[in-house]
Amino acid sequence: MNLTRWDPFDDLVGIRETMNRIFDETFAKRGIARLGSGRTWCPSVDMYETEDNVVVRADLPGVNQKDVELTLTDNALTIRGESKYEKEIEDKNVYRRERAYGHFARTLPITTKIKPDQARAEFKNGVLEVIIPKAPEAKGKTYRLDIH
Repeated sequence: MNLTRWDPFDDLVGIRETMNRIFDETFAKRGIARLGSGRTWCPSVDMYETEDNVVVRADLPGVNQKDVELTLTDNALTIRGESKYEKEIEDKNVYRRERAYGHFARTLPITTKIKPDQARAEFKNGVLEVIIPKAPEAKGKTYRLDIH
């Protein structure tokens, strides 16, 4: 006969998962974004640097372009907006509702010198792309570091 040591925290994990599912289903029926891990919904982004630009691409599925606001400073890009709840679906006929709705905001730090006044943005197929030209002093500089 094998004995298995009982850990009460294993049971708590199961309870937590069940409670998360109940809250997710309850709030989703009301169009409220999930508040998992203490965060509200925010778009996923890719941010990278090319020789000439800083590029940010954000996934904004179901968000209308007019509901997105961009703010750019010398050291940060902020993306704000709202994914609006589709009310035409009657709750009694819903089997599952997982899409996030509500306001979102995402601020991304920019650590290289840029030309904010020359930035441009395009919104296509639910993807926002922001291209921010780098200042001449930020282009192509390579620094050699001595190891001590």
